[in-house]
Amino acid sequence: MNRFFLKQYTSNDNSVQAKRNSIGKVTIALCFFLSIGFSLVFLYQTIYPLNIVFISFTFIYAFTYLIFINKNTLAGKILLYTAMLVHTFLLSLSLGEYVQIKLFYIPISIVPLLIFSKEEKFCMYSMLLLTALNIILINTTIHLFEIPQAYSLETYRIINNAFDTTSMLCMLILAFLFLQLTEAGELELLKVNTELSHQKEREQQTNFILKCAKEDQERLNVMKDYLFRIISHDLRSPVNSIYGLAELLISGQLSKEEERVISETLKRSAESTTLLLDNLLKWSVFQINNSTKPIIDKVNLKELIKDIFNQLAIKANQKNIVLIDKISNNLFLDVDVNMLEIVLRNLISNSIKFSYVGQTIEIFAEKDEMYFTIKVKDSGMGIPQEIFEKLF
Repeated sequence: MNRFFLKQYTSNDNSVQAKRNSIGKVTIALCFFLSIGFSLVFLYQTIYPLNIVFISFTFIYAFTYLIFINKNTLAGKILLYTAMLVHTFLLSLSLGEYVQIKLFYIPISIVPLLIFSKEEKFCMYSMLLLTALNIILINTTIHLFEIPQAYSLETYRIINNAFDTTSMLCMLILAFLFLQLTEAGELELLKVNTELSHQKEREQQTNFILKCAKEDQERLNVMKDYLFRIISHDLRSPVNSIYGLAELLISGQLSKEEERVISETLKRSAESTTLLLDNLLKWSVFQINNSTKPIIDKVNLKELIKDIFNQLAIKANQKNIVLIDKISNNLFLDVDVNMLEIVLRNLISNSIKFSYVGQTIEIFAEKDEMYFTIKVKDSGMGIPQEIFEKLF
């Protein structure tokens, strides 16, 4: 219960709530200064007991303001509105039907709508209900009890005009405060919309990053599988050959000349396998870094084909296949050497794989006005037509 009446607001409250608290303070100050003004006038005119009523409520409004200063805002709002209703009720009892106090209830009934927030709507409804009961009680009291005429009709007329003027002035002030509250609400709504827009942008950026990460992961998975296939395709044969030659050397059944020849073959096989592995590693780095820009260099095509022949020599010798280079010596290309080497090595390796024993494989290169055309010619089993149509 104490928490309910000692509700505090801080700088972290939204602007609308802060504006409502500010309107509560302004309303207290307005009631306080009006009470002082009427107290002085009625005291000067010796109009009793109205001067006593206004002097008493001057202290009550001052006490209410002290509660607001201590940030007990909800208790201050309830005390403020209750004091306004009791103040008006006592004025009605003092003046009776000679002065129309009902006009005061128009600005009074507006005050709860301005000072109570959505979280305090129970208090707001309670205060509005109390206002209706207060009006009913005043009308009932005035009609049931005849309040004697305490002042002259001229005095009643002056008081009535003063109260009407005050009521209209209060309505204008409250209307101005209502416009400020509306503006604060619009600014808060704009701030919320802006924050939601920024949040949506951040979510879109996060989704884009996640999408890119997913695509990179899928690309790496594909690259990994492809790398394994290449390793299985290109490295299995030379490694098996090296293994076979090594077994022959270990057997001890070879002559010195045969050992020398096999040792040289082993060296060439190891060199070509190392070169092949190095190219595969370069290709892997190229794929992992997602590099889309080739590194262009001037390459002697004949030298490149010679390196590829050396890499595949053991595989070709196993099937007694002759690799023939029919490329001119001075044919240079502006290409990414690693990418071109991977393509040509795969083509030639496939030709060896699907060619028959004792056949030949020839490499040609032609140049026209626009293109270089590199051809790998073999006499193997070929590609079925239905697969060939889907190849590219």
